[in-house]
Amino acid sequence: MRDQSRLLSRRDCLRLAGAVAAAPALAARAAGDVRAKAKRNLKLAVFTGVYAGLSLEEAGRKIRADGFGAVILEGTFADIRFDPFAADWEASKKIMSCLERNGIKVVGLYGYYNVVAPDPAVRNRGEQRMQFLIENWKRLGSNNISTETGSLNPRSEWEDSPENATEEAYQQCRDSLEKFARMAEKTGAVISIEPYWKNVIGSAERAQRLFRDVQSPALRLVMDPCNYFRKAELGQMQTMLEDIFRRVGNRTVLAHAKDVKPAANADDTELPAAGRGVLDYPLYLRLLAQLDREIYLAVEHLTLAEVPAARDYVLAQIERI
Repeated sequence: MRDQSRLLSRRDCLRLAGAVAAAPALAARAAGDVRAKAKRNLKLAVFTGVYAGLSLEEAGRKIRADGFGAVILEGTFADIRFDPFAADWEASKKIMSCLERNGIKVVGLYGYYNVVAPDPAVRNRGEQRMQFLIENWKRLGSNNISTETGSLNPRSEWEDSPENATEEAYQQCRDSLEKFARMAEKTGAVISIEPYWKNVIGSAERAQRLFRDVQSPALRLVMDPCNYFRKAELGQMQTMLEDIFRRVGNRTVLAHAKDVKPAANADDTELPAAGRGVLDYPLYLRLLAQLDREIYLAVEHLTLAEVPAARDYVLAQIERI
């Protein structure tokens, strides 16, 4: 019996040794599979606002030359502008025609406004714009309309306020977004929210709650993990990234590519162009790829001159998955 026990133990050891030897190959194969998904499904886009200083025709050629086949449409160029408050559909046709000629697809509309603006006039104007985009998206190329969730800070919608964390602020934000989600359901539009720690929906937990409270196929997410990190949380990069995707990753319809780094002063962060911060890009892109569907990744927070470096940085990170 003792000899048989020793024999089985040796067999077990051989099996274990084989498993250990095979582990690196299996891990490499798994990484290769995710990398292949990333190359197949993650497609770069850019905000047209980056090219706003160029004429429409120049912008169309430059966007394509810079390697982008998709844009988030902001509607303003040096020689032409589409204004939702004074809709010039001939201008819209010229913009759409130019993009189409250059092989550029519109994958999002810029609907950003302060959902909880303390000033009713500011809030109402933003709501009018959102309603216009929901009702007219078919003429503008994309059913995806993105917005932030806003702040009760009276000076800036991008600055924090103690009131943002209150239940009253959450209810106000939820009610407004639900109203537009129900409106969007009727036209086939999608409202995609971009959480930010200085806004009312400022955490993955609150975003998860919002999606639970507003059960609608027309309410979705702009995945931008840089927005969730406070300065003190940057050391928790892997844990927070995985938690964000676990909670709300499946709601993603569009992703952003920028970066995050600690601000020099105060308990704050800066949000520079991709490659100029500390975001764990290989992990971010791996988590995006694991959603296993087509997702446009829009580079942002950059100047025209910074586009090539940011684009190349993001593409290089795919190879590091």
